[in-house]
Amino acid sequence: MAGLLSGPDLVFDWSRINASLRPPGAPDSIRERLRKWEAENPVPALAMPADEPAYGVGNMLTKAQSEFAVRVDLATEDHDTHRSDGLDMVDLGLEAAVLNPGDLVEVNTGAWKISLLAILLGRFNGHLHFYTHTGKWFTCRNIRSGFVVKDFIQDPAELQAVIDAIPSLSASETVLNQLQDLNLGPSRDVGASLIRRMYKFQAEARLIHQTYVERLSRARTQLGSNEKLLSLREIADALLPASLKRGKGAFPPEALYAVHSVIEDEDIAFRALNRGSRHHEGYPYALYSAAVQDNVAHVEQMVREYYELLAGPRASRRKLERGPASGLTAFLEQVRKLIDRSREQREWSPYGMLGPRRKDAAALSPSEMPTFSDTGLAVVRFIEHWAACDGFRPGSQGHWIGAAILRLVSRYHDALLDGSTGWTFLQEIGWIPPWDVSARHTLRLPDQNISRHIAEPDDAGPAELGPDRLAHLRQDFARSTVYCIDSADTLDVDDGISLEAAGSGQYWIHVHVADPASCIAPDSELAKLAAAKTQSSYLAGFQHPMFEHPDVREVFSLGPNRPALTFSALVDENGHLLDSKITPGTLRDVVYITPEDVASVVEDTDHLNVPPKVLEVGARPAGDPQPTRRMAKPSDLSRAQKRDLRTLSKLAAALQRARVERGAFPAYPPKPKATVSLDGVSQEAAHNGLVFYDGDPHIRVAYDSSGNPLVSSIMQLAGEVGARWCYERDIPIPYRVQLNTDHESQEALRAFTRDIMVPQLAAGKNPPREHWDAMMSLVGGFTMTTTPGPNLIMGLELYTKVTSPLRRYPDLLVHWQIEAAMLEEHKRGQSLVVRPSPGREGHAPAEATTTTTTTNNNNNTKKEDPLSFLPFSRKNLEDTILPPLRIRERHSRLTDNVDGNSQWMLQALVRAWRFGDVTPGAPPLPRTFRYTVTNVTPRRTLKGELDWFERPAHVELQHINGVARVSEIKVGDVFEVELADVNVHDNRICVRLLRRLEEAKREEISEEAKKESST
Repeated sequence: MAGLLSGPDLVFDWSRINASLRPPGAPDSIRERLRKWEAENPVPALAMPADEPAYGVGNMLTKAQSEFAVRVDLATEDHDTHRSDGLDMVDLGLEAAVLNPGDLVEVNTGAWKISLLAILLGRFNGHLHFYTHTGKWFTCRNIRSGFVVKDFIQDPAELQAVIDAIPSLSASETVLNQLQDLNLGPSRDVGASLIRRMYKFQAEARLIHQTYVERLSRARTQLGSNEKLLSLREIADALLPASLKRGKGAFPPEALYAVHSVIEDEDIAFRALNRGSRHHEGYPYALYSAAVQDNVAHVEQMVREYYELLAGPRASRRKLERGPASGLTAFLEQVRKLIDRSREQREWSPYGMLGPRRKDAAALSPSEMPTFSDTGLAVVRFIEHWAACDGFRPGSQGHWIGAAILRLVSRYHDALLDGSTGWTFLQEIGWIPPWDVSARHTLRLPDQNISRHIAEPDDAGPAELGPDRLAHLRQDFARSTVYCIDSADTLDVDDGISLEAAGSGQYWIHVHVADPASCIAPDSELAKLAAAKTQSSYLAGFQHPMFEHPDVREVFSLGPNRPALTFSALVDENGHLLDSKITPGTLRDVVYITPEDVASVVEDTDHLNVPPKVLEVGARPAGDPQPTRRMAKPSDLSRAQKRDLRTLSKLAAALQRARVERGAFPAYPPKPKATVSLDGVSQEAAHNGLVFYDGDPHIRVAYDSSGNPLVSSIMQLAGEVGARWCYERDIPIPYRVQLNTDHESQEALRAFTRDIMVPQLAAGKNPPREHWDAMMSLVGGFTMTTTPGPNLIMGLELYTKVTSPLRRYPDLLVHWQIEAAMLEEHKRGQSLVVRPSPGREGHAPAEATTTTTTTNNNNNTKKEDPLSFLPFSRKNLEDTILPPLRIRERHSRLTDNVDGNSQWMLQALVRAWRFGDVTPGAPPLPRTFRYTVTNVTPRRTLKGELDWFERPAHVELQHINGVARVSEIKVGDVFEVELADVNVHDNRICVRLLRRLEEAKREEISEEAKKESST
C-alpha cells in the first residue's frame, strides 16, 4: 500500500491501481477529485473564530494543535520603538530590516509552543512575504524571530516560482490578511523545493541533537551557577564538540539550530533576548542562576504535593497542618490576612495595578506585617520570577504553578490567574510598591541589580579615582563662557557649549564634555560597574545613575575649574564643517540655563508647538523642584552672552539644514512622556523587606517639549567631530551606523523622506504608523560597530556618541580610546593621522594602520600591533565588548523610553478612568476616543491607534459590539470607541466600538485572484 502514496503530499496514485478497479473517469489525484466535487457543490466558505487567545497564555496542556493549522505569531512592536529624536540612534528591534530574500527564519506560534521554519521570499509594497516548511504563505511588516540563517537560498531562481504564485502583492494589509485566512497562497507543489530544503535542514539539526543528546541535556548544569548573558555560539562551545566546526572555526547553522531548539525547551534555565536588528549575529540569551532554577523546581514540587494532600483522604489533609506542608499552610494564612488588610487601604483591580490609597483608611503598623519563613520566601520569589520578571514563555508549563498558588490564596476568585494577577499579589503583600513598573523587572539583564523599593539607602562609598592623566595637556578655557543648557533638576551636567569667532563668517563651536575617563581606569571596578549598567536609568520614579558614587558627580560634572574634553568644530554660516579638533581643557566661566530660557533668548518658538493634550492624576507637588545649582535667567545674561546664544542658534539651524540637504530627517514629532513626582509618597510601614506606602505618585502625561534644537544640533556636531577624529587615526570605536547603506536603499530613503514624510510634517501632521514602518525598513535599523559607515537619516558620513560619559558607558569608552591616542601622540611628538575623513580636504591620504611583524633572535615571527597603546582593540570590541553592550543599551532605552514610559501612562489612564483620580483643576479624561484601525487579523482581533497620545489598542471580537461585521472593517477605518479594559502589567489597552466615524477606501480581493489561487 505504501507504494500507492507518492510525493511530499502523500497523494493517492490511481495510476498504480488496476484499471478494472478504478472508477470510470477517476482523476489522477485526490486533489483533482476534490476540486471537481467543489465545482459541482458550490458552498461559500465560512471562517470559524479562532479557538485561541488573542494574546497571553493559551491552553496548550490539554489541547493539541497541528503545526499545519497554527497561526504564526506576528508580534508587532509599539509605535514608540520606531521613533527617534535624532540623537537616540539605538536599535530598538526592527528585526526584519536586516533580512534578505532567501534568508531562513524560525517563527513562533504564540502559546502553542510550535516553531515553524520559513524562507523570506521578498519585501513587496512594504510587506515581507514568507513561505513555511508546512507550505503556508504569510506576510507581515515586521517579524520577531528566534533564529536566522542568512543566505539559506542563494539562487533567486529557486524563489521565483513561489513568488509568481503569490495571489497578491497588494500594499493593503486587509487584502493580504483575507488571502492568508482563506489559505490562498502558493501550493505545496509549487513550493516543494523550498519545503524539501527546510525539511533537510530540520532533519540535519535533529540528527545532531540525537547524536549529542547527552551533552545537550546538560545545558542547565554546564554553564555555571551564576546568571549571565550568553550568545548561542558560547553555549554551543560548551555543549558541542569542536569537531563539528567548519570554516573559520564556526559551528554550521544546523548545529546552532540544534542547540537553539534545546534552549527553547529549557525555559526554566534560559530566556531568549531576541529584540534587535543584529541579534542573528549573536543570538543572545540570559541564563538564570542555579538558585532561581532550583527554587522553581522546589516550589513546583511543593505545590504539587500540597494539591495531592488536598485531594486525598482526611488523614492526608491533616498533614497540611503538620509536617512539611505546614510551612505553605502558614504562609497562605499570613498572606490572606495581609491582603485583607491591604484592601482596606487600596482596592484590588483587574487592571494590573492597585487602586489609589484611600484617605480614610487606617494606617498599617509594622506589627501587623508577618515574617515569612523560608518556605514563604521561596513562594514569593517564585511569584516574582513568574509575574514580575516574566520568567516563562507563553507556552511554558511553568504558568500552572503560579496559577495554582494564587488559587490557594483564595483571594482572586473572579480574576484570571495569570501573571498580571500575580503582579498585583506582590503589590498587595508589600513586596513591591503599588505603582511599580513591570518593565524594570522584565527587561533587567544579568549583572544588573534593581531595588524593589524606592527608599533603600545608597551605600556607595567613595570612588577609586586615579590622577588626571591629561593634566599636562589641558588648555585653559578662561576666555570662553560655557553655556550648560539643561533642566534645573539635572544632576549630571555632561556637556556645555561655547563660541569663538574666527573671522570671515566662520566660528569655532566648542562642545565641552565632562571628562571622567581621565581619572577612571578602563579596567577598574568602577568602570566594570558602569559597563554592567551601560547607562543611567531615567525611568520616572526609579532614577538610578550609572555612577552611584556621589563624588564622581562632584568631581566631573561641569563647572568652574573642572576638567573637560572639548570637541571643537570650525563652521561657516552655511553649516559647512571646515575643520575640527579635540582638546583636553579646564573650564572657568560656566553659565547654567534651562532650554526654555535659551529659547526665549534666541526667540525660538517652533519647538514649543506641541499638542496641548494633558492627563494629570494625583495631588500636585507643593512646589517646583529645587534646582541643583544656580540657574541663570535671561535677565542675568550680558549682551555679549545673548549674542553668543543667538549666533549659536543660527549656526545650529544652518548645520541642520546642511544635514537635511544630505538626506537627514528634518524633524521628529514630539513624543508623549509621563512625568512622575513621588513627593506625596511616604513609607507607612516596613518590615523584613515588605513596605506599605501612604500616598500615590503624581503623574502628568503630556507631549515632551523639553528638547532644544540648538542643543540637539550641536551635540550631533560633537559626535561627528569625535567620529572623524578617530576615523582619521584608525582608532576603533563604536560608530553609530544605519544598517542599510547600499546606494539603492539610500536613494529610496531620500525619496521617501522627501515625498512622503516631509509634506506631512510640514502640514503639522504626525505620519501614520505604516509610514514610520516603511521609512525605518529603508533605514534598516541602527547598530554600534567598529566598522565606520554613514548615518543617512542623520545626514552624516560618520557619527558616534561622546557627549554623556557620566550617563552612558559607550561615550565613556570612546573617551578612553581618544585620550589614549592623545597621550600616544604627545609621547611620539607627531600626529597619528593616517587617512582623511570623508569629505575633508587638505589631508593627504595615507595607508590605514596595519599590523607589522618583527623577527627575534630565534627566528620566531612576532606580530606587533601599532595600536597596542589603546585600552580596547578592534577584536576585543567586536567580539567581547559590543555584543552585550548593544543588548544592554537596547534594554535600557526600552525600559526608560518605551515600555516603562508606557506603563506609567497606563497607570494614569486607569486611575483617571476607574478611580476618578484626576488632579483637581486638570482636564478630565474623555469618555470616548477616536480609534483608527491599523490591522485586521481575521477571526481574532483588530489593532489600531487611539487619538489619546497615539496609544496602540486592540478590539476583541466581543467588543465589536454589532457596529460592523469583521469582514467589512478595513485598515484606515475610524471608529468612536470607549475603554473596555486596560492592563498596566501587560501594557495593553482594549476598546469597545460605539460607531463608525470614517470609512477607508475599499480594496477587495478580485474574483480572478481567488480563482487563480484555487487552481
